[in-house]
Amino acid sequence: HFGSNRGCSELFGARGVWSLSQVIAAAMAERPAERSPTAGEAPVPEAVKPAHAGDERASMRVLLLCIFVANTGFFHGYDNGVVSDVFTMPAFREMMGWPAVDDASVAFEKGLTVNGFNVGAAVSAVVCGHLIVDRYGRKPALILGSWLFAIGGFVQSFAFYSWMLIIGRLVAGVGVGITSCAGPAYIAEVAPSRIRGAMVGVYQSNICLAIVAAAILNHYDHDMHTGWRWSLGVQTFLGALTAFGLAFVGDTPRFLESVGRSEEAFEILAGLRGGDAGAARAELAAVREELEKERRVGEATWGEVFSNPHFRNVVFIGCGVQFFQIITGINAMVSFGGTLFESVGLTGIVSSLTPPLAFFVGNAIGGFGLVDRIGRRSLLIYGMAGMAMTMLVGGTIAVIADQGDGHMPEVEGQVVIIMVVGFMFSFGISWGFGAWLYISEIMPLRIRGKAVGLCTGMNWGPANVISAFITPAMIAGPIGAGGTLLFFGAVAVVVVPFALCCMPETKGRTLEEIQPMFRFASMAEFRRFVHGNIRSGDGMGLAGNAGKAAAEAGAARELRMASE
Repeated sequence: HFGSNRGCSELFGARGVWSLSQVIAAAMAERPAERSPTAGEAPVPEAVKPAHAGDERASMRVLLLCIFVANTGFFHGYDNGVVSDVFTMPAFREMMGWPAVDDASVAFEKGLTVNGFNVGAAVSAVVCGHLIVDRYGRKPALILGSWLFAIGGFVQSFAFYSWMLIIGRLVAGVGVGITSCAGPAYIAEVAPSRIRGAMVGVYQSNICLAIVAAAILNHYDHDMHTGWRWSLGVQTFLGALTAFGLAFVGDTPRFLESVGRSEEAFEILAGLRGGDAGAARAELAAVREELEKERRVGEATWGEVFSNPHFRNVVFIGCGVQFFQIITGINAMVSFGGTLFESVGLTGIVSSLTPPLAFFVGNAIGGFGLVDRIGRRSLLIYGMAGMAMTMLVGGTIAVIADQGDGHMPEVEGQVVIIMVVGFMFSFGISWGFGAWLYISEIMPLRIRGKAVGLCTGMNWGPANVISAFITPAMIAGPIGAGGTLLFFGAVAVVVVPFALCCMPETKGRTLEEIQPMFRFASMAEFRRFVHGNIRSGDGMGLAGNAGKAAAEAGAARELRMASE
């Protein structure tokens, strides 16, 4: 869930793969020549006087706007992170009627509590992208999602029964699912190309920062009688303040242009570009061309997605990437880290704060530094290998050092914390952002909306639901915390060959070059696909002009099949 389907599609677009370094380089290039509106286009007014010359010069207004909208990333991170230590607060456990030591029934209630959020987010992220974000606009969707998040936080903070808590998390989850679609899409559509990647990166970083903030607050109000209510109630203030602020911003120029409000789109875009009417006019022309291309290509039906083997296979790979991102243990560490550490006698600010900080640092290094240098494939393979190693080492030490009373010696306990920190860092530097980046790059244009929606549903739905139920059950069961770490380490070991065999390199390649790498239909072609990845990381091996020609021929065949 570290991104969104529409936001990723806008960021990387139909023109091909735009990495952070590429969008910065593009901003340095010469501005496209202006053109007059063609027949059928609404005339672009000259109402706004140019304030500055230059290519897409960002005003302070657009920077502040993107940073403000990126605050919706706090919703996702905070709600996921806050429950980790709330589950261990004495006053909360008393309200829930839980015993001092978790049993099977407590583990099941924890799973229901976490999954209330996951189910709400899964349904709304998949459904609301089309029904709300694309139909009514990004701004209304953001306001609705923010208010739902605030209402859900209010219900949680005033809960007196477990069902009230679950309903509150369900409502908050629906809100986060909506904002996770609308937030990155809004930023990608208003930010100039030279800062677009960085601004969407701020959204991702805010998810990590919110987990850190939740850990700090939980530490200081852990033993207060109403501490858990304050921790959960922060969601109300975050959501309400964001919804209030969003009332004073406009919708995105791309959405306004898509619904025929060209004059309003130009006025807003010119304001966002520091009053540079020429730059706004050229950019709006590019938006029109992009929208027209999307209309020409059309959108595949659900039947085509599953009946066409070239579509179906790449969707299966994308769903596998999203499933493995979660089932290897990240949300188990985020949502149940407090329970896991307490089960082995590890408490305090260090055990609560260090893992999410490592997550944040890893995300910053990977997303802004390594992904465009060493590539997606290498980062995902070695990142998963690091996740597997740290979980296996930490779990082995926890099992060996277990003294039978829920505690372990100090030195061994510190090593376990270091291993969990290493896991969080390895995830942050690779799969945290890399899984979302990868699926947005590999999906063909005709199925991108539906395909990324399916992958999002796999992430929020089955992967998160399974993880949320099995993690507290394993911690409270015979295998304990050490066995839980070993389980996730073993799953990560399995994912390494999946990444090696099924994930070609996409760095620096256009959409036309990427699609042929996944064009396999038979088992013999799948073996060739795997062999190509192991040998050189290029799947079916088509690239350059040959790949482009094959992609165009394949797309033509698919269009003919659709028309028939």
